[in-house]
Amino acid sequence: MRKWLGKFSPLGWRLVATTVAFSTVVALLATAFQLYLDYRRDLGTIESTLDQVGHSYLPTIGNALWATNRKELQVALDGLARLPDVRHVAVMENDKIWAQAGQPKTQNIRSRDYPLNQVHRGETMTIGSLKVVMDMAGVYQRLLDKFWVILITNGVKTFLVAGFMLWFFHWLVTRHLQRIAEFAARLNPGNLHEQLTLDRPLHAHDQLDEFDLVLDGLTRMQSNLASAVQTLEQDIVKLERAEAEIHQLNSALEQRVVERTAQLEAVNHELEAFSYSVSHDLRTPLRSIDGFSQALIEDYGERLDPVGHDYLNRVRRAAQRMGLLIDDLLRLARITRADMKQVHVDLSTMALEVIEDLHKHKGYSEAPFRVQASLAAYGDPALLRIVMVNLLDNALKYSSKIAQPQIEVGSVVQDGRTVYFVRDNGAGFDMAYVGKLFGAFQRLHRAEEFPGTGVGLATVKRIVHRHGGEIWAEGQPNAGAMFSFTLSN
Repeated sequence: MRKWLGKFSPLGWRLVATTVAFSTVVALLATAFQLYLDYRRDLGTIESTLDQVGHSYLPTIGNALWATNRKELQVALDGLARLPDVRHVAVMENDKIWAQAGQPKTQNIRSRDYPLNQVHRGETMTIGSLKVVMDMAGVYQRLLDKFWVILITNGVKTFLVAGFMLWFFHWLVTRHLQRIAEFAARLNPGNLHEQLTLDRPLHAHDQLDEFDLVLDGLTRMQSNLASAVQTLEQDIVKLERAEAEIHQLNSALEQRVVERTAQLEAVNHELEAFSYSVSHDLRTPLRSIDGFSQALIEDYGERLDPVGHDYLNRVRRAAQRMGLLIDDLLRLARITRADMKQVHVDLSTMALEVIEDLHKHKGYSEAPFRVQASLAAYGDPALLRIVMVNLLDNALKYSSKIAQPQIEVGSVVQDGRTVYFVRDNGAGFDMAYVGKLFGAFQRLHRAEEFPGTGVGLATVKRIVHRHGGEIWAEGQPNAGAMFSFTLSN
């Protein structure tokens, strides 16, 4: 039995359960409505019986009571007590029972009192009353019996219909669905041309049902999959060829990278040799120019007029400036190639030390400055010191000619990243030329106003970029400038 029931699908069982539940609800509602109608009909029968008593029995009982014929009165009451559902009848006279039949009851009853009248000498007199008590227990018992009969009958019919629906649904739907599911589970690239057939009665082609549509869709899907598999196989062949070509290109590229790396190493060696040449071969004539100019001033100064002195001083300043420019260029080149060692750096302490060194060695006047406490960064300490030296040197230099210079070093958080800044209230610059600030040898002020080589900010930009950050500037003429930068960590 269990094996036979096991062939039915869960979908069929859910359909049966739904059908049984729905049929049960409908059966209960129909039973309740039918029982209600039967109850109303039984109540009508009881009322009809009570009305019949009033029409048929009252004259006889009234005459027997008037004649005090107790025997005739008892016969009438016994006959009345034998009526359907009559539980108890009693003749009352002055609130006393004069005669009765049946058994008194106080629950599940319906009762009615009838006055017993008699006409004497043209006058109607009330000589007593008749009380009839109807027992509702019989009504309720009949309703209960009918309820069980209806319930059992409907239950048997429901389960018979549900069983038939389970079998019919299995024969009509679920067995085909199971076959389709098994066929779909077996599908693979090797059997896409296999056709699915269902054990179903033949019907006209113009009367397609849902399974015909499913079979048609499955056939189309197989055709599309076969085409897709064929296309995929062709693509795989193309990809394998492309992979082989890429492998060859990678091999060639690796060889080219090795060759280019060797070339770059050679170029670096040449750059180092060039830097050594610049550092030694160019410095020597510059020192000679500066030294001999100074010797001319010292030894033959008395023979020179003021114009001659001015020319020699200009030669010396140009030679010295050329020396500074060479130093800055060498420093800029070394920064590009220098190894980085990133650690946690205390920028607050570093800024205070740099300001103190600049005051001591460059002779800047003491300017009020404010450095934010606990200003921390992550980077190369030596390179970050060069950044702070250049930015603070510029701040002190370009604010040295105003009456109340102010310099501030701090940081803010913007869009989840820390932005460090150096701000002053000095000469400032025109934002129209901000693009020139970070280029080598680009200056926005004349050397006579503020000395410099124009390499410092280019150096700062390279250091910040090596740390994975950005740098930008904001300013206004004669209203100060603020240089902001970020680091990757």
